[in-house]
Amino acid sequence: MGRCSFENLKDLMPVLSEIRKLEGIKEPKPGIFYFKSQGFLHFHEKDQKIWADIRDGADWGKPVDVPSKVTAQFLKSFYQEVFKRYKTQLKGKE
Repeated sequence: MGRCSFENLKDLMPVLSEIRKLEGIKEPKPGIFYFKSQGFLHFHEKDQKIWADIRDGADWGKPVDVPSKVTAQFLKSFYQEVFKRYKTQLKGKE
């Protein structure tokens, strides 16, 4: 299972731009996000399927599948899921 190439994430650019604005989030490589010094979000691809691993507290939460046709509704729900897990990270750092 390999990391997803950044060019295959082009449909997610609107939401990735919003994730970059979150306090404490860093993107050392395109499409790979850290909260403080801990991995927070990255993408994988295999057999033409893409999914996101998003940290949820101390562990990686359930992966989020990225559909082959990304819709505005998916972008909204994806950001909501990322933000929910981001808030979990904030609570853990207090």
